[in-house]
Amino acid sequence: MKVLILNPPAFGTKFTREGRCQSEADTWLENFPPSTLASIAGSTREKYKTKLLDCIGSNISFKQMINEIKSFKPDFTIIDTSTPTINSDLKVAEEVKKLGSKTIMYGEHITAKPKSKGVAFDNFDGGIWQEPDLDKLPFPAYDLLPDYKYPLTLEKWTFVRSGRGCPFNCHYCVVPLMSGRKTRYHSAEYMLKQLQWIDSIGIHVWMFWDELATLNKKRMLDLCNGIIRLGLNKKNKWFCTTRVDVFDEELAKNMSKANCKMVAFGLESGNQKVLDQNEKQITIQQAETAVRLAKKYKMRTIGHFILGLPGSTEETEHQTINLAKKLKLDFAQFYIATPFPGSRLYKTVIENNWFKDKNWKKIEQGSVSISYPHFPASRIHHMRRKAYLNFYLRPSAIIKGLTAMSPKAILKMPFSYIPTFFRWMTK
Repeated sequence: MKVLILNPPAFGTKFTREGRCQSEADTWLENFPPSTLASIAGSTREKYKTKLLDCIGSNISFKQMINEIKSFKPDFTIIDTSTPTINSDLKVAEEVKKLGSKTIMYGEHITAKPKSKGVAFDNFDGGIWQEPDLDKLPFPAYDLLPDYKYPLTLEKWTFVRSGRGCPFNCHYCVVPLMSGRKTRYHSAEYMLKQLQWIDSIGIHVWMFWDELATLNKKRMLDLCNGIIRLGLNKKNKWFCTTRVDVFDEELAKNMSKANCKMVAFGLESGNQKVLDQNEKQITIQQAETAVRLAKKYKMRTIGHFILGLPGSTEETEHQTINLAKKLKLDFAQFYIATPFPGSRLYKTVIENNWFKDKNWKKIEQGSVSISYPHFPASRIHHMRRKAYLNFYLRPSAIIKGLTAMSPKAILKMPFSYIPTFFRWMTK
């Protein structure tokens, strides 16, 4: 039996379809490596002839995709989806079925709305199947993915998933829908073997794409010690994302020794009431402490913020901008509060009639789809533009950005990065 793992082509704008990240390619100047595709392909190729066709990463058009499918003749095609691309994804599925392949679709939107899209199995209501033992899963098929380049240095890189699930209850998040609230991890031993394999296939930059890379402190410390013991820290560098309340000095010190170069923190807002209303369960003081510790051990920092959350105003967004600058972050990303189906925010927006335009194409992290009576969509959009201009058009931010980049990436800036970034930022 033949199985095709498919990341559908772009119809205009390229989007990342990767779990909690559903955004335009321009958000971080490049698309993210689809680790979920690799995970599925890693499992299917254990028993079946498998082809991974990443139309986004390989710049494959719809016509080229059809020709590839005709040549491979898959019995089953597993299709990646996202909310902003769901309509085109469904059209792709229809065309694939016409070619004689059965289709399976996955993703946040499909999981949240299985019945409305005609993709649910009999007696299936969108429930979650959770793996009994992650260490029994084969390694993701990173070797089947096209080359993805880390935007700051243009080195080949990938996303690595070492854990799933999140016990927290953030109002805007779809992770509980996709992965459940029970957090589970691959063991440090399993991950070290996987990292050795990734190193052997020529990938020396990777990011832990876990929601909470440091929630299990002992496991992260064991992982760091193993990276050092095996010498993986000598020619590999890595990053991770985590919460500020599960990050301390011992972790920072050991992660830095293991050559962790950057930590991304979900900071969301510079206003405590907004954080509390959206059940982030962190304090601004914790954010300040976590960023300070990362900097102390020479790791760069990214702050992820969300503009337009329930309870926010222009004043709270000014506080968010000021916090980003006060923390002296290396990079800041200002997302828009996005009511993805399956999130509690989606239900709240429906109940309060806050949708500006319920067009699935606009339900993505760079577009304003919510409008409040006291804080309309036009002003949220204005504050987003203001946040980027205020943060990045400062000498210190420019210097930090340039020092994080390789000469090759810097040469690309005038012709690609700068025009692309400003076009996306001011859309």
